[in-house]
Amino acid sequence: MKLHYVSLGCPKNSVDLETILGGLTGGMELVEEPETADVALVNTCAFITSAKQEAIETILQLAALKEERPGLKLLVSGCLPQRYRAELEELLPEVDRFFFDLDAGVTSAGIAAYLGVAAHPCARRHRLTPRHYAYLRIAEGCDNRCSYCAIPLIKGPGRSRPLAEIRTEAELLAADGMQEVMIVAQDSTRYGLDLGRSVRLHDVLAALQEVSRLRWIRLLYSHPAHWYDELIEAVAALDKVVPYIDLPIQHISDPLLRAMGRKSSRGQIEVLNMRLRSRIPGLALRTSLIVGFPGEGEREFQELCDFVRQIRFERLGVFSYSQEEGTPAETWPQSVSEEEKEARLQEIMAIQAELSLQNNRGLIGRRLQVLVDQPGEEPGTCLARTVWDAPEIDNSVIVSGELAPGSFAMVRITGAAPYDLYAEPAGDD
Repeated sequence: MKLHYVSLGCPKNSVDLETILGGLTGGMELVEEPETADVALVNTCAFITSAKQEAIETILQLAALKEERPGLKLLVSGCLPQRYRAELEELLPEVDRFFFDLDAGVTSAGIAAYLGVAAHPCARRHRLTPRHYAYLRIAEGCDNRCSYCAIPLIKGPGRSRPLAEIRTEAELLAADGMQEVMIVAQDSTRYGLDLGRSVRLHDVLAALQEVSRLRWIRLLYSHPAHWYDELIEAVAALDKVVPYIDLPIQHISDPLLRAMGRKSSRGQIEVLNMRLRSRIPGLALRTSLIVGFPGEGEREFQELCDFVRQIRFERLGVFSYSQEEGTPAETWPQSVSEEEKEARLQEIMAIQAELSLQNNRGLIGRRLQVLVDQPGEEPGTCLARTVWDAPEIDNSVIVSGELAPGSFAMVRITGAAPYDLYAEPAGDD
Protein backbone atom coordinates (compact mmCIF):
# COMPACT_ATOMS: atom_id res chain seq x y z
CA MET A 1 0.00 0.00 0.00
CA LYS A 2 1.33 3.43 -1.00
CA LEU A 3 0.99 6.51 1.23
CA HIS A 4 1.31 10.17 0.24
CA TYR A 5 1.60 12.65 3.11
CA VAL A 6 1.37 16.44 3.51
CA SER A 7 2.97 18.19 6.48
CA LEU A 8 1.47 21.54 7.52
CA GLY A 9 2.31 23.88 10.36
CA CYS A 10 5.22 24.34 12.71
CA PRO A 11 8.18 22.06 13.52
CA LYS A 12 6.21 20.57 16.42
CA ASN A 13 3.64 19.35 13.89
CA SER A 14 6.47 17.95 11.77
CA VAL A 15 7.66 15.91 14.75
CA ASP A 16 4.13 14.51 15.12
CA LEU A 17 4.03 13.50 11.47
CA GLU A 18 7.50 11.96 11.66
CA THR A 19 6.28 9.82 14.57
CA ILE A 20 3.10 8.85 12.73
CA LEU A 21 5.01 7.87 9.59
CA GLY A 22 7.60 6.00 11.65
CA GLY A 23 4.85 3.76 12.93
CA LEU A 24 3.49 3.12 9.43
CA THR A 25 6.57 2.51 7.33
CA GLY A 26 6.66 -1.14 8.36
CA GLY A 27 3.49 -1.72 6.35
CA MET A 28 3.39 1.07 3.79
CA GLU A 29 5.47 2.60 1.02
CA LEU A 30 5.79 6.40 1.12
CA VAL A 31 5.37 8.16 -2.24
CA GLU A 32 5.78 11.80 -3.25
CA GLU A 33 3.08 11.96 -5.94
CA PRO A 34 -0.52 11.72 -4.70
CA GLU A 35 -1.58 10.36 -8.12
CA THR A 36 0.34 7.17 -7.36
CA ALA A 37 -0.93 6.74 -3.79
CA ASP A 38 -3.56 4.48 -2.26
CA VAL A 39 -3.78 6.69 0.83
CA ALA A 40 -3.30 10.44 1.31
CA LEU A 41 -2.64 11.77 4.83
CA VAL A 42 -2.80 15.48 5.71
CA ASN A 43 -1.34 16.44 9.09
CA THR A 44 -2.89 19.82 9.83
CA CYS A 45 -2.35 23.04 11.77
CA ALA A 46 -5.16 25.16 13.24
CA PHE A 47 -3.22 27.86 15.08
CA ILE A 48 -4.48 30.89 13.14
CA THR A 49 -6.97 31.58 10.36
CA SER A 50 -4.42 31.35 7.54
CA ALA A 51 -3.25 27.94 8.79
CA LYS A 52 -6.81 26.63 8.89
CA GLN A 53 -7.46 27.93 5.38
CA GLU A 54 -4.30 26.24 4.10
CA ALA A 55 -5.33 22.96 5.70
CA ILE A 56 -8.82 23.01 4.23
CA GLU A 57 -7.54 23.99 0.77
CA THR A 58 -5.04 21.13 0.86
CA ILE A 59 -7.73 18.66 1.90
CA LEU A 60 -10.05 19.84 -0.89
CA GLN A 61 -7.28 19.53 -3.48
CA LEU A 62 -6.73 15.91 -2.51
CA ALA A 63 -10.48 15.34 -2.33
CA ALA A 64 -10.74 16.43 -5.97
CA LEU A 65 -8.19 13.74 -6.84
CA LYS A 66 -10.55 11.14 -5.38
CA GLU A 67 -12.97 11.80 -8.25
CA GLU A 68 -10.31 10.48 -10.63
CA ARG A 69 -9.17 7.73 -8.27
CA PRO A 70 -12.24 6.53 -6.32
CA GLY A 71 -10.18 4.03 -4.35
CA LEU A 72 -7.99 6.73 -2.79
CA LYS A 73 -8.37 6.98 0.99
CA LEU A 74 -8.13 10.53 2.40
CA LEU A 75 -7.12 10.80 6.07
CA VAL A 76 -6.68 13.92 8.21
CA SER A 77 -4.81 14.21 11.49
CA GLY A 78 -3.38 16.95 13.71
CA CYS A 79 -4.70 20.16 15.19
CA LEU A 80 -7.60 20.85 12.81
CA PRO A 81 -9.66 17.75 13.72
CA GLN A 82 -8.65 18.11 17.35
CA ARG A 83 -10.04 21.65 17.44
CA TYR A 84 -13.10 21.18 15.21
CA ARG A 85 -13.99 17.53 15.62
CA ALA A 86 -17.74 18.22 15.81
CA GLU A 87 -17.89 20.27 12.63
CA LEU A 88 -15.46 18.62 10.25
CA GLU A 89 -17.30 15.43 9.40
CA GLU A 90 -20.24 17.49 8.15
CA LEU A 91 -18.05 20.15 6.52
CA LEU A 92 -15.71 17.72 4.74
CA PRO A 93 -17.57 14.49 3.92
CA GLU A 94 -14.88 13.75 1.31
CA VAL A 95 -12.50 12.77 4.13
CA ASP A 96 -12.62 9.04 4.88
CA ARG A 97 -11.39 9.32 8.46
CA PHE A 98 -10.36 12.04 10.89
CA PHE A 99 -7.89 11.16 13.63
CA PHE A 100 -8.41 13.28 16.73
CA ASP A 101 -5.82 12.00 19.19
CA LEU A 102 -2.85 14.33 19.54
CA ASP A 103 -0.62 11.52 20.79
CA ALA A 104 1.17 10.78 17.52
CA GLY A 105 1.91 7.21 18.54
CA VAL A 106 -1.79 6.56 19.18
CA THR A 107 -2.69 8.18 15.86
CA SER A 108 -0.15 6.00 14.05
CA ALA A 109 -1.61 2.84 15.59
CA GLY A 110 -5.13 4.03 14.75
CA ILE A 111 -4.25 4.66 11.11
CA ALA A 112 -2.55 1.28 10.84
CA ALA A 113 -5.60 -0.45 12.29
CA TYR A 114 -7.98 1.46 10.02
CA LEU A 115 -5.98 0.56 6.91
CA GLY A 116 -5.29 -2.99 8.02
CA VAL A 117 -1.52 -2.67 7.78
CA ALA A 118 1.21 -3.60 10.22
CA ALA A 119 2.44 -0.93 12.59
CA HIS A 120 6.22 -0.62 12.78
CA PRO A 121 7.38 -2.39 15.96
CA CYS A 122 10.09 0.18 16.71
CA ALA A 123 7.86 3.20 15.98
CA ARG A 124 10.92 5.40 15.32
CA ARG A 125 10.43 8.74 13.63
CA HIS A 126 10.56 8.80 9.84
CA ARG A 127 12.70 11.89 9.40
CA LEU A 128 11.32 14.68 7.18
CA THR A 129 14.35 16.91 7.77
CA PRO A 130 17.80 16.30 6.30
CA ARG A 131 19.74 13.74 8.33
CA HIS A 132 22.09 16.31 9.83
CA TYR A 133 19.44 18.21 11.83
CA ALA A 134 16.25 17.35 13.68
CA TYR A 135 13.66 18.82 16.01
CA LEU A 136 13.33 17.37 19.50
CA ARG A 137 10.13 18.05 21.40
CA ILE A 138 10.61 18.23 25.16
CA ALA A 139 7.02 19.03 26.18
CA GLU A 140 3.48 19.22 24.84
CA GLY A 141 0.69 21.65 25.67
CA CYS A 142 0.75 25.08 27.28
CA ASP A 143 -0.31 26.71 30.55
CA ASN A 144 0.32 30.34 29.57
CA ARG A 145 -3.16 30.97 28.15
CA CYS A 146 -2.37 34.16 26.29
CA SER A 147 -5.63 35.89 25.44
CA TYR A 148 -5.17 35.55 21.66
CA CYS A 149 -3.89 31.98 21.50
CA ALA A 150 -5.85 28.81 20.76
CA ILE A 151 -3.01 26.40 21.53
CA PRO A 152 -4.22 25.51 25.07
CA LEU A 153 -7.65 24.75 23.60
CA ILE A 154 -6.04 22.35 21.14
CA LYS A 155 -3.10 20.90 23.03
CA GLY A 156 -4.24 21.11 26.65
CA PRO A 157 -2.03 21.89 29.66
CA GLY A 158 1.76 21.64 29.61
CA ARG A 159 3.19 18.15 29.96
CA SER A 160 6.96 17.68 30.16
CA ARG A 161 8.60 14.54 28.82
CA PRO A 162 10.86 12.62 31.20
CA LEU A 163 14.48 13.69 30.86
CA ALA A 164 15.69 10.12 30.29
CA GLU A 165 13.25 9.75 27.38
CA ILE A 166 14.49 13.00 25.83
CA ARG A 167 18.11 11.89 26.16
CA THR A 168 17.36 8.47 24.62
CA GLU A 169 15.61 10.02 21.63
CA ALA A 170 18.48 12.45 21.11
CA GLU A 171 20.97 9.57 21.12
CA LEU A 172 18.90 7.68 18.54
CA LEU A 173 18.70 10.76 16.33
CA ALA A 174 22.44 11.36 16.65
CA ALA A 175 23.13 7.75 15.73
CA ASP A 176 21.03 8.38 12.60
CA GLY A 177 23.24 11.30 11.58
CA MET A 178 21.83 14.28 13.48
CA GLN A 179 24.49 16.88 14.24
CA GLU A 180 22.20 19.79 15.15
CA VAL A 181 19.16 19.47 17.41
CA MET A 182 16.43 22.09 17.72
CA ILE A 183 14.60 22.02 21.06
CA VAL A 184 10.88 22.68 20.60
CA ALA A 185 7.79 22.93 22.79
CA GLN A 186 4.89 25.33 23.07
CA ASP A 187 6.99 27.02 25.77
CA SER A 188 10.36 25.36 26.21
CA THR A 189 11.23 27.51 29.24
CA ARG A 190 8.35 26.02 31.27
CA TYR A 191 9.88 22.57 30.95
CA GLY A 192 9.79 20.71 34.25
CA LEU A 193 7.35 22.94 36.13
CA ASP A 194 4.72 20.18 35.99
CA LEU A 195 7.32 17.71 37.29
CA GLY A 196 7.72 19.57 40.56
CA ARG A 197 10.78 21.49 39.36
CA SER A 198 12.93 18.40 39.94
CA VAL A 199 14.35 18.99 36.48
CA ARG A 200 14.32 22.16 34.39
CA LEU A 201 15.39 23.23 30.92
CA HIS A 202 19.03 23.72 31.90
CA ASP A 203 19.10 20.02 32.87
CA VAL A 204 17.89 19.15 29.37
CA LEU A 205 20.71 21.20 27.85
CA ALA A 206 23.26 19.52 30.12
CA ALA A 207 21.98 16.07 29.14
CA LEU A 208 22.12 16.88 25.42
CA GLN A 209 25.64 18.24 25.84
CA GLU A 210 26.73 14.68 26.64
CA VAL A 211 25.30 13.15 23.45
CA SER A 212 28.20 12.10 21.27
CA ARG A 213 28.23 13.13 17.57
CA LEU A 214 25.94 16.06 18.38
CA ARG A 215 27.59 19.39 17.53
CA TRP A 216 24.95 22.13 17.85
CA ILE A 217 22.03 22.52 20.28
CA ARG A 218 19.54 25.27 19.37
CA LEU A 219 16.84 26.58 21.71
CA LEU A 220 13.49 27.55 20.19
CA TYR A 221 10.17 28.80 21.61
CA SER A 222 11.32 30.32 24.89
CA HIS A 223 9.13 32.76 26.84
CA PRO A 224 10.52 36.03 28.22
CA ALA A 225 8.67 35.60 31.52
CA HIS A 226 10.24 32.22 32.31
CA TRP A 227 14.00 32.67 31.96
CA TYR A 228 16.10 32.05 35.10
CA ASP A 229 19.75 32.30 36.10
CA GLU A 230 20.72 28.63 35.78
CA LEU A 231 19.33 28.54 32.25
CA ILE A 232 21.27 31.64 31.20
CA GLU A 233 24.45 30.15 32.65
CA ALA A 234 23.87 26.85 30.83
CA VAL A 235 23.45 28.57 27.47
CA ALA A 236 26.61 30.57 28.13
CA ALA A 237 28.74 27.70 29.45
CA LEU A 238 27.81 24.63 27.38
CA ASP A 239 29.88 24.70 24.21
CA LYS A 240 27.39 22.74 22.09
CA VAL A 241 24.58 25.21 22.84
CA VAL A 242 24.78 27.78 20.07
CA PRO A 243 24.51 31.51 20.97
CA TYR A 244 21.01 31.80 19.55
CA ILE A 245 17.75 32.25 21.44
CA ASP A 246 14.25 32.30 20.04
CA LEU A 247 12.40 34.74 22.34
CA PRO A 248 8.93 35.75 21.08
CA ILE A 249 7.90 38.96 22.86
CA GLN A 250 4.77 39.64 20.69
CA HIS A 251 4.64 43.37 21.60
CA ILE A 252 6.29 45.95 23.85
CA SER A 253 3.43 48.25 24.88
CA ASP A 254 2.61 47.51 28.52
CA PRO A 255 -1.18 47.88 28.10
CA LEU A 256 -1.11 45.46 25.17
CA LEU A 257 1.19 43.01 26.96
CA ARG A 258 -1.28 42.96 29.87
CA ALA A 259 -4.23 42.50 27.50
CA MET A 260 -2.39 39.68 25.74
CA GLY A 261 -1.74 37.95 29.06
CA ARG A 262 1.99 37.78 28.38
CA LYS A 263 3.11 37.91 32.04
CA SER A 264 5.96 40.28 31.17
CA SER A 265 6.34 44.05 30.93
CA ARG A 266 8.46 46.27 28.74
CA GLY A 267 10.84 46.84 31.63
CA GLN A 268 11.25 43.11 32.26
CA ILE A 269 11.89 42.44 28.57
CA GLU A 270 14.52 45.19 28.45
CA VAL A 271 16.26 43.82 31.55
CA LEU A 272 16.21 40.27 30.16
CA ASN A 273 17.67 41.50 26.87
CA MET A 274 20.56 43.13 28.75
CA ARG A 275 21.12 40.04 30.93
CA LEU A 276 21.20 37.69 27.98
CA ARG A 277 23.50 39.85 25.86
CA SER A 278 25.91 40.58 28.70
CA ARG A 279 26.27 36.95 29.79
CA ILE A 280 26.16 35.07 26.47
CA PRO A 281 28.96 36.17 24.11
CA GLY A 282 28.02 36.66 20.45
CA LEU A 283 24.33 36.10 21.08
CA ALA A 284 21.74 36.36 18.30
CA LEU A 285 18.19 37.01 19.49
CA ARG A 286 15.22 36.05 17.37
CA THR A 287 11.78 37.35 18.23
CA SER A 288 8.25 37.36 16.82
CA LEU A 289 5.69 40.16 17.03
CA ILE A 290 1.94 40.55 16.58
CA VAL A 291 0.55 43.66 14.91
CA GLY A 292 -3.10 44.69 14.89
CA PHE A 293 -4.05 43.28 18.29
CA PRO A 294 -7.23 44.91 19.69
CA GLY A 295 -6.28 48.24 21.26
CA GLU A 296 -3.13 48.75 19.18
CA GLY A 297 -3.41 52.37 18.11
CA GLU A 298 -0.87 54.37 16.18
CA ARG A 299 0.95 55.32 19.40
CA GLU A 300 1.35 51.69 20.50
CA PHE A 301 2.48 50.67 17.04
CA GLN A 302 5.10 53.43 16.86
CA GLU A 303 6.33 52.38 20.29
CA LEU A 304 6.85 48.91 18.86
CA CYS A 305 8.70 50.29 15.81
CA ASP A 306 10.97 52.38 18.02
CA PHE A 307 11.71 49.37 20.22
CA VAL A 308 12.70 47.26 17.22
CA ARG A 309 15.14 49.99 16.18
CA GLN A 310 16.46 50.25 19.75
CA ILE A 311 17.02 46.56 20.51
CA ARG A 312 18.20 45.58 17.01
CA PHE A 313 17.06 41.97 17.12
CA GLU A 314 19.28 39.88 14.88
CA ARG A 315 16.27 37.91 13.63
CA LEU A 316 12.60 38.92 13.63
CA GLY A 317 9.26 37.77 12.28
CA VAL A 318 5.83 39.45 12.35
CA PHE A 319 2.28 38.08 12.36
CA SER A 320 -1.01 39.87 11.86
CA TYR A 321 -3.43 39.35 14.73
CA SER A 322 -5.91 36.56 14.00
CA GLN A 323 -9.21 36.51 15.91
CA GLU A 324 -9.59 32.93 17.12
CA GLU A 325 -12.71 31.16 18.37
CA GLY A 326 -12.74 30.26 22.03
CA THR A 327 -9.98 32.64 23.08
CA PRO A 328 -10.63 35.50 25.54
CA ALA A 329 -9.84 38.06 22.83
CA GLU A 330 -12.39 36.61 20.42
CA THR A 331 -15.14 38.99 21.52
CA TRP A 332 -13.02 42.11 21.85
CA PRO A 333 -13.71 44.93 19.39
CA GLN A 334 -11.41 44.85 16.39
CA SER A 335 -9.70 48.25 16.29
CA VAL A 336 -7.38 47.62 13.31
CA SER A 337 -8.53 46.78 9.78
CA GLU A 338 -6.96 43.94 7.81
CA GLU A 339 -5.45 46.48 5.42
CA GLU A 340 -3.87 48.39 8.30
CA LYS A 341 -2.54 45.17 9.83
CA GLU A 342 -0.78 44.37 6.57
CA ALA A 343 0.62 47.90 6.30
CA ARG A 344 1.98 47.70 9.86
CA LEU A 345 3.48 44.26 9.21
CA GLN A 346 5.28 45.59 6.14
CA GLU A 347 6.54 48.64 8.02
CA ILE A 348 8.06 46.51 10.77
CA MET A 349 9.66 44.18 8.25
CA ALA A 350 11.12 47.13 6.33
CA ILE A 351 12.76 48.34 9.54
CA GLN A 352 14.08 44.86 10.24
CA ALA A 353 15.38 44.43 6.68
CA GLU A 354 17.53 47.55 7.07
CA LEU A 355 18.82 46.45 10.49
CA SER A 356 19.57 42.97 9.18
CA LEU A 357 21.44 44.40 6.20
CA GLN A 358 23.57 46.54 8.52
CA ASN A 359 24.33 43.51 10.70
CA ASN A 360 25.21 41.36 7.69
CA ARG A 361 27.47 44.00 6.14
CA GLY A 362 29.39 44.06 9.41
CA LEU A 363 30.30 40.41 8.83
CA ILE A 364 31.99 40.98 5.46
CA GLY A 365 35.59 39.84 5.66
CA ARG A 366 35.06 37.60 8.70
CA ARG A 367 35.77 33.88 8.80
CA LEU A 368 32.83 31.90 10.15
CA GLN A 369 31.98 28.27 10.68
CA VAL A 370 28.87 27.15 8.80
CA LEU A 371 26.79 24.00 8.57
CA VAL A 372 25.99 23.06 4.97
CA ASP A 373 22.31 22.23 4.35
CA GLN A 374 21.95 21.59 0.62
CA PRO A 375 23.22 22.44 -2.87
CA GLY A 376 22.47 26.00 -3.97
CA GLU A 377 20.20 27.05 -6.81
CA GLU A 378 23.19 28.17 -8.88
CA PRO A 379 25.59 25.46 -10.10
CA GLY A 380 28.73 25.25 -8.02
CA THR A 381 27.17 26.74 -4.88
CA CYS A 382 25.69 25.45 -1.64
CA LEU A 383 23.38 26.79 1.06
CA ALA A 384 24.72 26.85 4.59
CA ARG A 385 23.95 28.43 7.98
CA THR A 386 25.87 30.03 10.81
CA VAL A 387 25.28 29.34 14.50
CA TRP A 388 22.94 32.35 14.41
CA ASP A 389 20.49 30.80 11.95
CA ALA A 390 17.80 28.17 12.33
CA PRO A 391 16.86 26.25 9.17
CA GLU A 392 14.04 27.49 6.94
CA ILE A 393 13.29 30.63 8.99
CA ASP A 394 16.57 32.55 9.26
CA ASN A 395 19.40 33.73 7.01
CA SER A 396 21.26 31.54 4.56
CA VAL A 397 24.93 31.65 3.64
CA ILE A 398 25.38 31.14 -0.11
CA VAL A 399 28.81 29.58 -0.53
CA SER A 400 30.64 29.55 -3.87
CA GLY A 401 31.72 25.95 -3.65
CA GLU A 402 30.28 22.45 -3.70
CA LEU A 403 30.41 21.36 -0.06
CA ALA A 404 28.74 18.21 1.20
CA PRO A 405 25.35 18.63 2.94
CA GLY A 406 25.75 17.94 6.65
CA SER A 407 29.38 19.03 6.72
CA PHE A 408 30.87 21.87 8.74
CA ALA A 409 33.17 24.29 6.95
CA MET A 410 35.03 27.53 7.48
CA VAL A 411 34.05 30.28 5.04
CA ARG A 412 34.97 33.90 4.46
CA ILE A 413 32.05 36.30 4.09
CA THR A 414 32.36 38.23 0.82
CA GLY A 415 28.97 39.95 0.47
CA ALA A 416 25.69 40.69 2.22
CA ALA A 417 21.99 41.14 1.51
CA PRO A 418 19.24 41.77 4.07
CA TYR A 419 18.65 38.07 4.71
CA ASP A 420 21.55 36.35 2.98
CA LEU A 421 25.31 36.23 3.26
CA TYR A 422 27.70 35.34 0.42
CA ALA A 423 30.88 33.47 1.12
CA GLU A 424 33.77 31.45 -0.23
CA PRO A 425 35.51 28.48 1.39
CA ALA A 426 38.25 29.70 3.73
CA GLY A 427 40.09 26.45 4.35
CA ASP A 428 42.39 26.38 7.36
CA ASP A 429 44.31 29.60 6.66
